[in-house]
Amino acid sequence: MLIPKLTVRRCMLLGLMLAGLITLADGVARHELQRATSEMAFAVAAVSNE
Repeated sequence: MLIPKLTVRRCMLLGLMLAGLITLADGVARHELQRATSEMAFAVAAVSNE
């Protein structure tokens, strides 16, 4: 049984959108982790200077 082209296109579009959302979420998570890490390093440096 053949799959209609429209169904294949919808599945491919949905897959690409899902991959894009995962990539976006990964980028946001990496940015937040980097920001939190730099803030912790700044706090540790401030405490060690006292």
